[in-house]
Amino acid sequence: MKTIVIKLPFDLEERILSFPFLHAIRNKYPEADIHFITPKFNIEVLNLLPFKAFYHEFDEDEFKTVFDVHRFCVNSKIYQVDLFFNLTNSFSDASFGLALKAPQRVGFSDGWKTTVLNQKTPRPRGHHVCEEFLSLYKVHTGEEADPRQKVMSREIEPHYEDWSSAPYIVIDLAPLRNAMIADEWIEFFSMIQNQKIILIASQDQEKIQSMMSTFVGILPKHNTYISFIYKNWIELAKVLAFSRGVLAFQGPLPSFAAYLGARTLVLYDHDDPQRTAPLYFMTDIAFMSLQEQGQPEPAKEGSLMPRQQFNMEAVFIKTMSFFRLD
Repeated sequence: MKTIVIKLPFDLEERILSFPFLHAIRNKYPEADIHFITPKFNIEVLNLLPFKAFYHEFDEDEFKTVFDVHRFCVNSKIYQVDLFFNLTNSFSDASFGLALKAPQRVGFSDGWKTTVLNQKTPRPRGHHVCEEFLSLYKVHTGEEADPRQKVMSREIEPHYEDWSSAPYIVIDLAPLRNAMIADEWIEFFSMIQNQKIILIASQDQEKIQSMMSTFVGILPKHNTYISFIYKNWIELAKVLAFSRGVLAFQGPLPSFAAYLGARTLVLYDHDDPQRTAPLYFMTDIAFMSLQEQGQPEPAKEGSLMPRQQFNMEAVFIKTMSFFRLD
């Protein structure tokens, strides 16, 4: 294989959870040129991969028809493609393989995609997202990817020079609900003591910048708090990778932190941790869910699901033991 093209998912969490698959492909074909057709949104997360690749970026909703795909491929300057993988459920995305004239075209088989793919498999149901992507590796190679394979990012430099002499934990205050930081965090910070805590929000950077100083002002004074507003995920990576641990709600950030090697504790209010927890990364992870605490799964309401409060005392106990805090 000389040239491999991979169409990545638009969803950031799925994109990060595809990294074990990307590592497996690189290990299988170490000499091949790899091209990613990737969303421009948060494209910098790909810079953490420990191997070189070519990026061909696109905007959201750019590929509405196969004609958009054809036009993109004509201008992409990707030549003599040997192998194409589609990691999405989109027919337009699957048609990249034909537009690039790839003799081997691999993807999930359902609907019209079966007409443009020649190596295909049904998308597994009830499996982890990483396992879904690795099923494409199996259908192409005929081999199982080693389930013990744990992957990790390239080495990066720390953001804080004194990170080893003044260790810290990172807490992600997102998601913001009703443009507010959840009150339950105040209860959590009242229990934890004598810690250096980096406060971040993995979404709505402009909103969090205006409310973070007010929030820090009402927190108990027995900890040291630093609010960290970042411009991109590489800046964030330099903080996460050298922390004593990262505490975050479900979403892309826990997988990103785990890929960087940070001990990661994830709180799940409605997602299934058996499907999205960062299990395939080279670090220690733990997770808690509302269902474990005996609370019913919240019903859907609009675009956001209302989150019932965690038992923050239980979260505090788990945090202290998992991150080995004094």
